[in-house]
Amino acid sequence: MTVEAPARGIRSVGRSFRPIDVVFAIAVAGVVIANLAVLWPAFTSVRLWEDEAFNLTVPLNLLRGLGYASDGTLSGSTLTPFDVRISTGPVVMLPIAALMALGIEPVLAGRLVGLLGWTLLLGSLWFIGRRLGGRWPGLIAAAVPLAYAADPLPSPIQTPVDVLGEVTAAGLLAAALVVLHRRPWLAGLLVGLAIQTKFIALLAVPAFAIAALLDAPGSNIMQRMRAALPRVLAAAGLAAAPTFVYEVVKFLSLGPEEGIANLREFGGFLLGGGQSGYRVLPIDKLNALIGAWHLPAWVLFALIGAGVVLAVLGAIAVVRAPKLLTQAGASRAGLREFAVIAGVAGLGLVTYLVWWLQSSHTPAWLRHPAPGVLAFLPVMIAIVVVLARVALRTKANDWARTTSRVVTLRAVAGVLAIAGVAVLSMSLVGRISGHSYGTWETLDDQRSAAAGIAEFGYDSLASPWGGGVSIIVMSGAHAGLVDAGAAVADHPRVWPGEPAEACELIVQSGDYRLCEPPVPAGD
Repeated sequence: MTVEAPARGIRSVGRSFRPIDVVFAIAVAGVVIANLAVLWPAFTSVRLWEDEAFNLTVPLNLLRGLGYASDGTLSGSTLTPFDVRISTGPVVMLPIAALMALGIEPVLAGRLVGLLGWTLLLGSLWFIGRRLGGRWPGLIAAAVPLAYAADPLPSPIQTPVDVLGEVTAAGLLAAALVVLHRRPWLAGLLVGLAIQTKFIALLAVPAFAIAALLDAPGSNIMQRMRAALPRVLAAAGLAAAPTFVYEVVKFLSLGPEEGIANLREFGGFLLGGGQSGYRVLPIDKLNALIGAWHLPAWVLFALIGAGVVLAVLGAIAVVRAPKLLTQAGASRAGLREFAVIAGVAGLGLVTYLVWWLQSSHTPAWLRHPAPGVLAFLPVMIAIVVVLARVALRTKANDWARTTSRVVTLRAVAGVLAIAGVAVLSMSLVGRISGHSYGTWETLDDQRSAAAGIAEFGYDSLASPWGGGVSIIVMSGAHAGLVDAGAAVADHPRVWPGEPAEACELIVQSGDYRLCEPPVPAGD
């Protein structure tokens, strides 16, 4: 015993310093550095864009005692309770208000809440990937979201922590996938919270519902259906709870008549995607999606083709011999759990992409399918990695009869692994170096301009939709649009650059001009 114990200790230490462990540590460091390269500017320099500013009007008005209302910047430029144009929900807005109540500056408060959503997303993906196939699939799954560049104008997700709901909704959907097999009721609640983060998360419900129905114990379909019923009812009830609470609060606040009118308006906004006047072909959206990875199209399609072939071969092998999943794939999940996660992620991703590609009335903005892409695509990639590993090792056992063949198969596996890592690295580098939105001004530039305008103490200001809205919100005033007619007739104007109408200048603050309200015709 006294001789063997040190030997085991030596072997253990030896294993901890294998070359592959060093490579993994370097890969982890690379992913962390890539995240920091994007997150640091998000808190220090990336400008607050107008959609973020519009969202911030809700927590600002909450703290002003004006209720859950926006400035109505896109809804007539008057205070608008439960504004349907604010598609980011209370799961994001209420924590921002709480941080602001502690004295944290609005932009920082908003992006700190965004950071929580981003951390939840990456943590959930790491956990799922690691459970499905070990540390490498976990790391790959956690790295993929940063590679998705959804920052092109005119409707970007500039950084992962923008004051928007897409990333946090994706984080909640990924977290629901983590607990679905063991705690479907908790998965239901997380999906419900995702819906009240960004209502487009509703598209994920069919995938989770089907999984809850099928993922139940029992030796035959009837036993499974009976066992699934209470699980599904509990999950469905908790999924509906956040929306039910929100609607009750809304109806109590607005009253039945205005509450029903608001609900109808929201239905129209939801069905129309909040957009009008667009006619975009699916191929245009597909091209935008391909371009979101900063990779040549042929590289992307080659990788997809190889992944599909290997995943199919691996899936066939696993169905024939389920033990291969844990032996060759290093999976901690049983076959049923593995299949459930794969089914939800696959169906969820397809649902989002099919909706987006066929909805020609919505523009080719990568922001729209982002919750599904960020939550489900990394899981699918992790699953492909696991099944590809199973396929390669299974074929190796079947085919390898000589040392040369073993060496050849290992070389093929190594080349594929290196190619995959290289492609992901190229995409990450492109995401970091290719970011260009908002470079004409920094967050400090905006703060300086807003401070110069805030000195005049105006309660309400108007601007064209764009950078002026951000400056108004940062100055502490209510933000309206110059084309809102009587609602803004007596509001001073904030113009980015040269004014578009006659301007009696009050002050020029940075690149923005504050002007007196226009004189009515005939005066």
